[in-house]
Amino acid sequence: MQRRHFGIATLGLITSAITLAGCGGGGDKAAPAPSGSPSAASSTPAKGGKMRIIFVTNSNADWWNAMEKGMQDAATELGVTAEMRRNESQSQGQIRLLEDALSLEDVAGVAVSVFEAESPGIADALRRLKEAGKVVITVDSDIAPNNIDARRAYIGTFNVKAGEAAGKAAAAIRPAGGKTAVFVGTAAAANARERRDGFFAGAGPKFTQVEIFEDQTDKNKAQVNVQTALSKYGDLGVLVGLWSYNAPRIAEEVSRTAEIRKKVSVVTFDLDELAVGHLEKQNIDATVCQNPYDMGFQGVKLLKALINKDDKAVAEVLPDGKVRDTGVRIVVPSKASPVKGDNVISIEEMKAWLASKGLKST
Repeated sequence: MQRRHFGIATLGLITSAITLAGCGGGGDKAAPAPSGSPSAASSTPAKGGKMRIIFVTNSNADWWNAMEKGMQDAATELGVTAEMRRNESQSQGQIRLLEDALSLEDVAGVAVSVFEAESPGIADALRRLKEAGKVVITVDSDIAPNNIDARRAYIGTFNVKAGEAAGKAAAAIRPAGGKTAVFVGTAAAANARERRDGFFAGAGPKFTQVEIFEDQTDKNKAQVNVQTALSKYGDLGVLVGLWSYNAPRIAEEVSRTAEIRKKVSVVTFDLDELAVGHLEKQNIDATVCQNPYDMGFQGVKLLKALINKDDKAVAEVLPDGKVRDTGVRIVVPSKASPVKGDNVISIEEMKAWLASKGLKST
């Protein structure tokens, strides 16, 4: 869930194909780890004196699996220890995880996907990490601009540009425009605001928002929200899912009857594993995919370079010294889609890319 981004430079890159809930945005909660404990690694000090790096997510969704794979591939290549700790979509939970990282003397670097960009508690926790001598960066979802000093750099999607790409896709799919309902975990997340704003900028004045439906990353509520929107707005034309898990919930509801599916267009973000089949069945018209794998890989690479004060290695990850855009691609059901462009691929092409990385979703 991700909230920090601003301007896609490399939409055509295949590595951009791969999220608050994020992001990812937010996401489904499966076998959550206790607060303060890692999701897939021991909380004991790294063995052999290896540099230790921790990534703190903003939620616990399948989307993060791709980032974790990128982290571990980079850690193996660079000879460091990296572990992911998954937050359960709460600011206080994320603050506790950051405080836990602060208490671990052997942790040299921390990457965090900020749950709420404006949260003073999270910004303060990041500053305490910095004051303790730990290198801090944000990935996927950034801190608010007025708290940029709390982190050294940002790696992830420039979400305004990602939103614009989604909006342009919607305009290609539905030239006449229409009343639009937006679905997300929390509208306060930076990536949610940026994606939403970018969407309407890219779609144009023919698309008008009727309501934003928040679900606090509760997948059941996310599905009920879609039902409510379809019932409340009989002339609804477009459904936009801002976080990864919103996509399959929207698709399932609109596909219940041919009449509803024919009437509405569906544009989403990220590629939840459950959304793959819906794209193949054309229950989703387009989804804008981030590259969490690259976020994880480049995040570990950057943290090691910053910890070692290796300016050359830092410049390789951050050409401008501040941010790295990992790009997006737009995935459509087939080449017959009206959405065109160098950054557009079919779901079959995307599945092949995922298989090459050992992934099922992104």
